[in-house]
Amino acid sequence: MSEESSSCSSGLRCGIIGFVIGLAAGAVAALFLTTKTGEELRTDIKRAVLDISEKVEEKADKVKNMTKETYSEIINSVMETYTKAKDFTEKEIEIIKKIILEQKEL
Repeated sequence: MSEESSSCSSGLRCGIIGFVIGLAAGAVAALFLTTKTGEELRTDIKRAVLDISEKVEEKADKVKNMTKETYSEIINSVMETYTKAKDFTEKEIEIIKKIILEQKEL
């Protein structure tokens, strides 16, 4: 397993981390490159932090919902496969029983 794959278990997770880091870096750079008073700067920083928090929560909710959907799809697929295997096995058991009964009668 490579270092890259062990440090980022999924591309989506790495994408979110990169998004948050880029967003924070851009916000900080924009705040410090403007000519504002200390109070204005603190207000802008608070606003930027709240904005970043909201965006991170939105992304986390999307990942959470996607994970629930993926989980549901996997469970449904497993249940369908199990049902098909069970039905097939039951049919085969009946056929084998008939063959055994026919052999006993001979």
